[in-house]
Amino acid sequence: MHSLPRSMALLPHEMNEIDRIFQDILRERGLSRDCETAEVIARRILSCYQRGIRESGALKYMTGFDKRSVAPANAEALIHGNPEVSMQEIAGEPSVKISPDDVDMLQRTFDRVCIWCSIPRYGKRAQTLARNIIEQFRNGVSDEAALFESAMWQEQHSDVAQYRPDA
Repeated sequence: MHSLPRSMALLPHEMNEIDRIFQDILRERGLSRDCETAEVIARRILSCYQRGIRESGALKYMTGFDKRSVAPANAEALIHGNPEVSMQEIAGEPSVKISPDDVDMLQRTFDRVCIWCSIPRYGKRAQTLARNIIEQFRNGVSDEAALFESAMWQEQHSDVAQYRPDA
């Protein structure tokens, strides 16, 4: 996974890779290309790809449509478009003024913690994680690695982690 600043235009080989991942997800879910859920999937894949996520497994996980990343109880809510947490939305709240570059860094940190801890990118747990990362940032922790370590520590020591069978 690499992240380089560049234009929003996608090259043909990139579109082919995105389409392959999109087709894989549709096939795994038994969805047709022209359904509403397919549209949500396509938007999420493009959004993640443009943020610099390139590895197919990570893209599937980040879009929330990798079968292994969704608990059976959450699968139905995810398919029907349960909104995922966005650092940009939280950073856009009136009490929090954060630059676009910092929002990108916070989003990368949030995404990494979600992947490492198998946290769905929607719901109360994701909201809590996002708010904790922003709170750490507002308290002066501005190094991406330090934010990641702090968020990982908080997640591993949260009440939710204590009751997970994999924790």
